[in-house]
Amino acid sequence: MALQKPLSNLDIKLAGGGFYKGFNNTVALASKIIIALIVIWAVINPESAGRILGDLKNWSFNNLNYYYTYAVAFFIIVCLVISIHPRWGKRKLGTPDGVPEFSNFSWFSMMFGAGIGIGMLGYATGEPMWHIADNPDVRTSVIAIKAAMESANITLAEGADVWAQYKALVSDGTLQQLPALVEPKTLSAVDSTYRYSFLHWGLGAWACYALVGISLAFFSYTRGLPLTIRSTLVPIFGRNLEGTLGHIVDITAVVATILGIAQTIGLGLASFSSGLYNITGASWLITDGEPSTGSLLVALGVVMICSTLSALSGVGKGIKWLSNINMVLSFGLLAFFLVFGSTMFALTILGKGIFSYVVHLPALTFTVFPAEGVGSPGEWQGWWSIFYWAWWIAFAPFVGIFLARISKNRTIREFVLGAIVAPSLMCFLWFSLLGGTAIDLELSGVAEGQIFAQSLTAQLYAVINVMLSPELATAMSVLIVILLLTYLVTSADSAVLVVNTINAGGDAGAASKSHIIIWGLILTAVIAALLLAGGLNAIQAAMIIGAIPFSFMMILMGIALLKALIRDDMRS
Repeated sequence: MALQKPLSNLDIKLAGGGFYKGFNNTVALASKIIIALIVIWAVINPESAGRILGDLKNWSFNNLNYYYTYAVAFFIIVCLVISIHPRWGKRKLGTPDGVPEFSNFSWFSMMFGAGIGIGMLGYATGEPMWHIADNPDVRTSVIAIKAAMESANITLAEGADVWAQYKALVSDGTLQQLPALVEPKTLSAVDSTYRYSFLHWGLGAWACYALVGISLAFFSYTRGLPLTIRSTLVPIFGRNLEGTLGHIVDITAVVATILGIAQTIGLGLASFSSGLYNITGASWLITDGEPSTGSLLVALGVVMICSTLSALSGVGKGIKWLSNINMVLSFGLLAFFLVFGSTMFALTILGKGIFSYVVHLPALTFTVFPAEGVGSPGEWQGWWSIFYWAWWIAFAPFVGIFLARISKNRTIREFVLGAIVAPSLMCFLWFSLLGGTAIDLELSGVAEGQIFAQSLTAQLYAVINVMLSPELATAMSVLIVILLLTYLVTSADSAVLVVNTINAGGDAGAASKSHIIIWGLILTAVIAALLLAGGLNAIQAAMIIGAIPFSFMMILMGIALLKALIRDDMRS
C-alpha cells in the first residue's frame, strides 16, 4: 500500500485583528501569564522563591542525571546518523534550486554569536581553571587515597589535606605510592581538565541546537510547514498539533527560551560587571568577590536597551552586523592570545585535548556517576555536566529557530558541519588558548595564585592583569567588555525575535515594534526578578526547571525527524 503524502500545512489559528493580529492568542497570552507569575512570585517573596528554586535544582541534579545524560547522547547520535547517511545528508533544507541567504562567514558568525559566544568569554578561562582543581578524575584519586589509607589503618584527621598527608606517608614509606593518580593544580590534571571542558562545549552542546534547527528547517523549508516548534512533531501527532496540543508545545518552547536566555544573559552580565570593575575599580560593582546585584541590574538595563533597538532592525540588519562585528573582535582577542599567550602550551593542549576527547567520547557520553554526596564524582557531574545539558536544552528552542532561520537552502550535512563540528572546534580553540594560558601562568608560578583566587567570570581579566601592564590591561579589558556587550545584545535581540516567531505561528515578520519592545521588557523583568530572588543561582534553577518539559519534546523531535526521513525513502 502506497504511503500518504507528508503533511505540508498546519492550520494554526491566528488573530485577524487587534493588538495580536497575526499571532496565536492562546500561545502569546498563556506564555506571558506563566512568565508573569514567575516574576510576581520572585518579586513578592524573593527568599521563598530563591529557596524553592534552589531545592528544585538540587533535586534535578540528583534524580535526572541518567535522563539528561542519555537524552543528550540520543541527540548526538541522531545528528551524526542523519549527516553521514548517504541520502539524508544530501537533503536540502529548502527548495532544490534555492541558494543560502547569508554568506558562510555571516552564517557562522550569527550561529556562534547566538549559540555560545557569551560562554566563551565567561567560561573559556574559568572552567579549565576550576577543572584543573576539581574534576571526576581528581575526586576518584582522592577516593583511592582514602581507601588505601583505610586499608593501612591510617586515620585521616578531620579537615586535613588529603594530598599533603598522602605525600608525607609515601615519603616516609608508610604507604605505597598509588599509580596514575590525578593531582589537582598539577600537569597530571591537564588531560582530564580538557577532556571534560570539551565534553561540555563540544558535540553535545551543539547537537542540542542542531537537532532543533535541522528539524525546524526540514519541516518548514522542505515540507512547507510553519517555522514553529510544533511543526517538528507532525510525523507523530499530525493535525492534532493544530489545537491545544500544539499550543502547549509552543508555550513550552517560549517559556524555555526565556529562561534559557535569562541564564546566558545572567552569565554575561556577571562577566560584564567583572570587566567594568577591572577597568574602573569601583567598589560597588563587586561584593565578596562576586558581581553585586546592583551592578548586574545596571548592566542588564544597558544590554536590554541596546538589544531591543537591534531587534527592531531585524535579522538582516542589526543582528547580522553585530554578529559580524563580534566575530571580528573575537578573532582579534584570539590573535592576541595566540601571539602573546602561552602559545605552544595551548596548542599542545588543543591537539592532545581533541585526541583525548574523541577517544573517550563514547565513555564520556554515556557514563553516569552515582550521586553519592559531597566529594563524589556524581556530585561534580550534577553541578557541571547535568547543569550544562539542562542549559543547552533550555537554550535549544531559541538557538534552533535562529539557526533554522539563517540556514535555509543548506543541506543537512552542511548544517551539521557548520552548526556542530565547526563551532565545537572553535570552542576548543578558545578554551585552549585562553584557559591554557591561565593554567600555564599558574603552574609556572608567574601568576602566584592570582587567577585561582578570582571568581569564574573574573578569571579572564585576572589573566590579562598578569600578562600586561596596568594601562594595557585596562585597554584590553575595555575591548573584552565591548565584545561581551555585542554578544549579549546579539543573543537578547535574537531571543526576542524568536519568541515572537513562535507566538505568530512561525511568521518571522509578524511582530510589530510594540511586540518586540514588550518582549524585551518581559525578558528584562524575568532576569531582574530572579536576580533579586537569589542572584545567578535563582536564574540557573529556573532555567533547569524550564528545560525539563522541553527535553521531552526534543526526544520526540528526534524520533519524528528519523521517521520522516525513513518514510521519504520508502516513498521514493
